[in-house]
Formats: sequence, structure tokens, C-alpha cells
Amino acid sequence: MRAVALDYERRRLVERSLREPPLPAGGEVLFRVEQVGICATDRELAAFRFGYPPEGETSLVLGHEALGRVVAAGAGVRDLRPGDLVTAMIRRACPERCPACARGRRDLCLSGRYRERGIFGAHGYFTELAADAAEDLAAIPPGIAEVGVLAEPLSVVEKAIERACEIRGDRPASALVIGAGPIGMLAALALMARGAAVSLHSLEPRTHPRPGLASAAGARYLESLDATRDRFDLVVEAAGSAEAAFQAIRRLRPLGVCAILGGSSGSGSVSFTELLAGNQAVFGSVNASPAAFAAAVEDLARFDRSILDRMIRRAGFGEYRKSILESPDEVFKIVHVIH
Repeated sequence: MRAVALDYERRRLVERSLREPPLPAGGEVLFRVEQVGICATDRELAAFRFGYPPEGETSLVLGHEALGRVVAAGAGVRDLRPGDLVTAMIRRACPERCPACARGRRDLCLSGRYRERGIFGAHGYFTELAADAAEDLAAIPPGIAEVGVLAEPLSVVEKAIERACEIRGDRPASALVIGAGPIGMLAALALMARGAAVSLHSLEPRTHPRPGLASAAGARYLESLDATRDRFDLVVEAAGSAEAAFQAIRRLRPLGVCAILGGSSGSGSVSFTELLAGNQAVFGSVNASPAAFAAAVEDLARFDRSILDRMIRRAGFGEYRKSILESPDEVFKIVHVIH
């Protein structure tokens, strides 16, 4: 079967042939991959900036945002049956089963020795068939089949919002999202669904499709931020920029919380005096819990479908070089249709 992979010996993006997974036993599930979403993580991997293949192998199959349809399930599987749609929770517990992994929160792994399918030490889903333990899969209702591939990136947002609300002790009345890519747009939708007045700031001019989509969804688009006027209960940094992260922290109201979702290195300054006096909090978040995946599935069902549809552009299997090696300009999320 076909697969899109990184060849770590030649440092190239390649198409390769894999053996089909065997029929599942016990708690395993075999599923046919129908869609795979591409994000900035895949492009960073293809630039060989991070990531590594499974132990003893020289290539890594990409793809961590997947939608599949169950082909067969082992005798120990109770909640999934052939024909059901699923998405995968990509992180796998560390071998020593640290306290976080042992209680089912591998997204909070303490050892750092976890694996992530399509990223760290485990093959991903940019292929035709895949197998997983049932506990690593989340069911996707038929009603959101066309947008179910967004569940994995949305789960990252759901986890961050939940944590921010726990820190504040309530839901934020106002929120700023920095970055108008898929994570930023999903964060804006999730926050508006919770009743927050959402502003979205990015570098694109108002004539670009991204600000237009944000406005259509109900967010206020800001081309620039007023340091004295624009303050928020919650700021979500989704631009992957250290400069944006420092800017985000400076936009907090008293008791404000800043969630850093983008990953980059950089330097800058913030006022510890303001953080202390304002009882403000800053945290980083990555990956997601099973509860966050469940929340993502619920939110996808209640979001404006026309906005979600406009976020996605479909592509064929063979268009992977364009989607992974080139940075898209106007589209949010490229989703490859495998079957």
C-alpha cells in the first residue's frame, strides 16, 4: 500500500510502499484512512527540524491528522464496529508509565519518552490502512464526516481553553487569538461558542481571505493592536512566533491568562510587576486528552458548517509535495483524500 514518508538517510520526502497491517486481535482496530490533514508541523518535519523514525528504521510515515473508517475490530473491542468513522489520538504513553501516562494523561507525560504517530518514533497515517488500539481512537459521528479530520487540531485548542478556564476560575468574557491559521481559527470558533467576545490578530491585510473568514465567523479582526486599549481576559498565541507570544502576554487584563500554542525560540521581555500585580498566568500547551477530543467532536457538530467547509481545501494523494513542501497562501487547511 502507498505511504508518504520522510527518508532520514537521504533527507527527502518520498512515496514508499508498505505492507498492509494484519487483521486485528484483542483490542486492536484496523481502519482505512480516508482523509489526512496537513499542518505546519508536517512542513517542519519535512525540513528535518525535528522528529525521528521508529527505532531501527530509517523512514517515518507522516500524517497525524487523520479520519478513517473501521474495517475490522478485534474481539476485545466493544464500542467500534466496521463502518464507523474514527480519528486517532496521536500520542502514546512512555514505556516507564510515568504518573501522568498511568492515569491516562499521556498528553502531560512527565518523562518525555512518549511517542507520537507521524512525528516522534511511530509511523503516521498518510497511507491507505492503519491499525491502533481502540483506546487510541475517538469515534466521529456521521454528521460531521466531512469535517471530522479537524478533530485532532481542535482537540489541542480544547485542552488549552479548559486549562485557561481552570486557572481563571470562570469563562473569559473577552479573548484575543493571535494567528489566523487553522489553530487560530478553530480557537476563535471554540471561544465564541463559549460566549466570549473574540478578536483575532494576524499580519494579513483585510483583503486576504483569512480576515474575511474570521469576520464571517463573528470575530473582530485586528490588523494592529493598541497597547493601551486592547486588553483581554484570555489570549491564545497560535502564530508560532516568539514575538507574538511576548505580544500576547502584554495584552492581558488583570486575572488574564495567556496560552502559548505555537512553538518557536526567541527572546523578549515582559513585566513581571504586571504579571504579579494583575494575578496573570502564562502557560504552554501541546497535544490533548481524551476529554479534549470528545469536546472537539461536540464542538465540530455545533460550529457553523459553512465556516468549517471554507477552511478546507481537498487534494489528491499525489499532491503531497505541493502541500508539504510549499507553504499555502490563501487556504487554511489542505486535506488529502486517500480513498
